[in-house]
Amino acid sequence: MEKPNRMSESQNVVVSEAARSIIPNNSSAPPGFISISKKKLLKNLEIINDGERINAWVDSMRASSPTHPKSLPSSISSEQQLSSWIMQHPSALEMFEKITEASGGKQIVIFLDYDGTLSPIVDDPDRAFMSSKMRRTVKKLAKCFPTAIVTGRCLDKVYNFVKLAELYYAGSHGMDIKGPAKGFSRHKRVKQSLLYQPASDYLPMIDEVYRQLLEKTKSTPGVIVENNKFCASVHFRCVDEKKWSELVLQVRSVLNEYPRLKLNQGRKVFEIRPMIEWDKGKALEFLLESLGFGNSNNVFPVYIGDDRTDEDAFKLLRDRGEGCGVLVSKFPKDTDASYYLQDPSEASDEFLATIGGVETNAAKSVKRMYV
Repeated sequence: MEKPNRMSESQNVVVSEAARSIIPNNSSAPPGFISISKKKLLKNLEIINDGERINAWVDSMRASSPTHPKSLPSSISSEQQLSSWIMQHPSALEMFEKITEASGGKQIVIFLDYDGTLSPIVDDPDRAFMSSKMRRTVKKLAKCFPTAIVTGRCLDKVYNFVKLAELYYAGSHGMDIKGPAKGFSRHKRVKQSLLYQPASDYLPMIDEVYRQLLEKTKSTPGVIVENNKFCASVHFRCVDEKKWSELVLQVRSVLNEYPRLKLNQGRKVFEIRPMIEWDKGKALEFLLESLGFGNSNNVFPVYIGDDRTDEDAFKLLRDRGEGCGVLVSKFPKDTDASYYLQDPSEASDEFLATIGGVETNAAKSVKRMYV
């Protein structure tokens, strides 16, 4: 597409709006036209374009809530079309035998999102506690397979929720990766000192943006701003939908001053992250390499998550052609995951517990590598 020429002072510019048109002041206006300055015209164009962008963000905010009626695509409104979606993304529980067959003889590695996967989604992110039963399940799982938590939360906060030293943790969407505590690693190949922070230079900037977001959004009831160390999160789960446009403007007004940061959206949350090529998929890839499985065809990664930020990991597994992604969701939505589970209780009480309790060939092969 050709770029339009810049306006010269003598050019006439016509913008259709409510059956009226606008041209610069220095041109004679025909009947039915109004005249404004070029500066004001450009400002009006900017507002129009910005309004379109804001509407797009608000639509995306609605779509980020699976329970919002407008978030469900019309293409899956009928029972027949819903069945079609389930055929493409069958229940991981119903397909458990097929999954174990595909993993036969390979080394299983488990990757788990936290919010909405190990814990229920709650209004207050500081109260997203996992159940004792879920903790026991994950602990049992880690005895059989290398197990990692991959989350948008900061590493320290998610560790305080999970409290399992034998796990691998990838906080801040994988920008803060740490291996098991000393003496807890069961895997011979991984270094005890595993630590990777690809965005460490951004820490002062994230702190600064966090403080500005707190100040800028304090007039919006229900908003919660969270400092996740290498990224900042703005939760709008408890914000009235009528205030969403206002919130978009507030967040973007802060981000406009930071071209090295980007704005992403998750499940009822805005994520402000460094402008680097790193996400949950990259974190999964890094952990596999750190575990010695980077170029191996003898590995079967299982990634379970509920958020659009988990799609990067699902896509990576599809591209690798090995392992499987499992989406935790009660509602159909576009995903690169192969299977689905309805909620965290299905993930823990049945699927993960079954994996941890079945002595598959894959489990035996991994156990032979443990100290």
